[in-house]
Amino acid sequence: MPACFYRLGTGNPERGIQSPLHTSTFDVDESALETGMGLMSWLAIKELGN
Repeated sequence: MPACFYRLGTGNPERGIQSPLHTSTFDVDESALETGMGLMSWLAIKELGN
């Protein structure tokens, strides 16, 4: 089965969210979750359409 890997950026320097992953100060700009869910949904729909 073909596979895909993507990297979802979760930082936002304008809001002060820029700590690296696996640190005690890591935070997520929650607007990135909407983008990630949209991409995952689109990929699933495209795969089901085949």
